[in-house]
Amino acid sequence: MKRKPYILIAVLCSGLLLMAGTQVFADVTINIALANNPLSQALERIAREKYSAEGVTVNIAVLPENDLRQRLTTEASTGGTTYDMFYIGPYEATNWARFGWLENLEPYFAALSPEKLEWYDRDDLIKGMVGSLSLDGQAYALPFYGEASFIMYNKELFAEKGLTMPDEPSWDEIYELAKKIHDPSKGIVGMTMRGAPGWGMSGAPFVTIVNAFGGRFFDMDWNATVDTPEQRGAWEMYKKILREAGQADILSYTYNECIALMQSGKCGIYYDATSIAPPLEAEGSAVRGKVGYVLPPHQKMKANTSWLWNWAMGINPKTTPEKKQAVFDFMLWATSKDFIKMTVELDPTGASTPPASRASTYKLPVYAQAPYAEMTLKTLENADFTKPTLEPVPYVGLQYIAIPEFADAGTKMTEYLADYVVDKISLDEAISKTQQVFEQVAEDGGYK
Repeated sequence: MKRKPYILIAVLCSGLLLMAGTQVFADVTINIALANNPLSQALERIAREKYSAEGVTVNIAVLPENDLRQRLTTEASTGGTTYDMFYIGPYEATNWARFGWLENLEPYFAALSPEKLEWYDRDDLIKGMVGSLSLDGQAYALPFYGEASFIMYNKELFAEKGLTMPDEPSWDEIYELAKKIHDPSKGIVGMTMRGAPGWGMSGAPFVTIVNAFGGRFFDMDWNATVDTPEQRGAWEMYKKILREAGQADILSYTYNECIALMQSGKCGIYYDATSIAPPLEAEGSAVRGKVGYVLPPHQKMKANTSWLWNWAMGINPKTTPEKKQAVFDFMLWATSKDFIKMTVELDPTGASTPPASRASTYKLPVYAQAPYAEMTLKTLENADFTKPTLEPVPYVGLQYIAIPEFADAGTKMTEYLADYVVDKISLDEAISKTQQVFEQVAEDGGYK
């Protein structure tokens, strides 16, 4: 069934849901845009049926991730008010808070009653996720769900080939296993990864491969370091996995296509976010109960080969005071312990439950027993947002560099990566062009 581009949530009263609200409104409409991924889609469905606040109408649009990023960045940078809530991640939160593009949430929390503060329980939010959305100790967004990254593999296909997945695989081992699984004559893909260009698409897994190979993008003096043996090794590995053992239409694959392929039972290995595991274990998935989970691959280093991300909710500072309060109330509801408990009641598989945002989530019996829960926590424990590489660097961020210029630079890099993968340009040309991009970043940003 084709999904409608937006939903209109009716205005009804609910005792549980009014716990999130702080006041009654008169005909306030708030507009929200979410990323088109499984957990955000689940939020849309649940909000349509369960969220209510007197006097408030909520319009929710679900957009492709690249489109969402572009629209919200334009909106925030120009002071637009098309959207009253910004659905963002740590990259945006870190920079937008500095630019004044996000509302400081501390005054809103200060206005809550002791009962509502106790109900929300800010201390239960995972500190690493909260910290990635804060500036100078002040919260500018609330995590809806968090993620690291790990390897997911089809145990049934591995058993058929007599293969064993190491607990801590290297990229060389992943490559060899993927080639052994790959069997186009039977419609079996050895390994899938995001291939669609975009700093948050193919850029996410690719930058962690660079980190694993010991590569970096700048040295401590902000000299670009793309043209290095370590980076070249990462570029070559990404290409040969997808060309020799990956999906046929490499460049069209976002995480949605990768998920569908893995769910079909026709794929051996998938490297992506930990938050993608729940759909693989959901009803209707051909691999439900057949997926194994191990740490993200290393190469020259065993730490920080994962990524750290969350999808979070912030308030557009340019919208009206009434809308700001209504957005804050919705954010409290969507990031509360009660919401998480409700998702488990509605979907006992855990596929609709936002992970890695609250510690209490992993104490819920159904979720704690999920096959991916233990490895999700283990991967999160190993991720250090401040130390992404083997060698020292002047930046932070695991699957991206937390500087404003990276959105454009990272996207250009993935476009050259895509051209290299499909043989439009050579590795030398791709590396040279990307080196120039990051040299320009250091110059234009005044980092040198």
